[in-house]
Amino acid sequence: MKQQPQNSDNPFVQKAVAFFAQPVWSRLVEALYTKYITQGRIAGQIVLRDCSNDEQREIARFLKKKLPSDGTFTIRLRDFQQALDESGFACDLPTLLISLFPSRSHTTRPQQREQQAHSQQQFYDSLSAIGATLPVASRGYAWLFQGVYGRDELFRRYKNETAVVQEGLLIQVRTIAQALNHLPVPPNVERLALFAQRITGNPHYFDSNTAAGRIFFRALLDLTQRSEASNRADASLENDDLTTHRMGREISEQQQQRLLVYYEAGLLLDTISSTVTVFNLAYAEDHTGHADALVQYAGKRLLTLSLHQLLDWRRLHATTKKIYLFENPQVFEEIVESLAPTNVSLFADHSPPVPTLICTSGWPSIAVIRLLSLLTASSPDTNLYYSGDFDLQGLRIASHILTRYPGRSYLWRFDPASYISALHMQAAELDASDIAALQTLPEIFTPLTTIMQERKQRAYQEGITQLLLMDIRENMEN
Repeated sequence: MKQQPQNSDNPFVQKAVAFFAQPVWSRLVEALYTKYITQGRIAGQIVLRDCSNDEQREIARFLKKKLPSDGTFTIRLRDFQQALDESGFACDLPTLLISLFPSRSHTTRPQQREQQAHSQQQFYDSLSAIGATLPVASRGYAWLFQGVYGRDELFRRYKNETAVVQEGLLIQVRTIAQALNHLPVPPNVERLALFAQRITGNPHYFDSNTAAGRIFFRALLDLTQRSEASNRADASLENDDLTTHRMGREISEQQQQRLLVYYEAGLLLDTISSTVTVFNLAYAEDHTGHADALVQYAGKRLLTLSLHQLLDWRRLHATTKKIYLFENPQVFEEIVESLAPTNVSLFADHSPPVPTLICTSGWPSIAVIRLLSLLTASSPDTNLYYSGDFDLQGLRIASHILTRYPGRSYLWRFDPASYISALHMQAAELDASDIAALQTLPEIFTPLTTIMQERKQRAYQEGITQLLLMDIRENMEN
């Protein structure tokens, strides 16, 4: 049973304090304090080694023990309490320690654990209470109670923080839950800063470099059923094992994945620098239902379209049912020039139409996603054919497009024969981590990844440029 401290103003207590405040007792009472705070009760024992002659004499006299032969005392706390009871002090150990160390904390470890458990339960209940105020069918409710980054994850991350930090978090969670319930209704979109201003009065409230912004982003991940493990959108950009080139590609992917999460929630960050280059579009219709002359006047010239421009279009048509996508700009340019208007026969009225070509320039930007979505939504018989590098990143891009446009997108020249054709005699080796990661790709890539793991070499889209051009020409003739 936990012993309650006595009144420290008791004259017996004052007498005990005066006695044990003597230097000879300092090591003993220090050890008693540490043990009692740890145990939370008068139990256990302490060991005092290398005791001085004065310490040995006084301790042995007080505890009525024999002098130790090696200068070491093993003292049970119960024995020390019994000695206090039988002495002229007649006070308990907790009261003595409080009086000896008035400036120290006397909250024992068990008491701290009990208080912590109570505080954590209060915090958990407060998080739950926020969700309880939300409609069951709302996004905020789904995030808090079903999301990977919802209530349980927030509790795990913040359960040991101070009350001030937890209260600040609860305010942020309430705000974020309300924000999720007021996201733009599709097909409407809203700029993130203006959305934040509308919800909180602070245009920077949901910026990614703020605590609220990071929680908000993870909530959006939950709403789109994404996770850091599956898409690395919220992954750290620090990786000392990456080469400069590879790091740049990794960062680009992560940035585009993050932007895509916002975009799918109807939120825009930068609609100007997000661009895509396209060749030979057939028709574009703006939000007023009128044809956009930009496409008509562009003719067979390359068009670099910003996301801002693409958001204004409601319908978009390609020249043919097959649309060809290229990962690398220089391969794209080479193909375009080979099909350019300088070759008049290709653009004569009686000639087959030249297909629409698109350059993703690496990992697809939001502008690329918007363009492809418009094209596939506007024409149900339009299909996408993607070609890229024979490395982990190139195959990941291909997988990303296949997943996003199932039944409408196809691999183009991602096969063992094309890989062998693209290999150079001085081809660089694949990283061991990349070779292992190839096994995580969907089954459709297995024939290609098997030979890539055997050869352990990189190959690039540039190595099959002529094969790609041949495919396009053959399809134009058929």
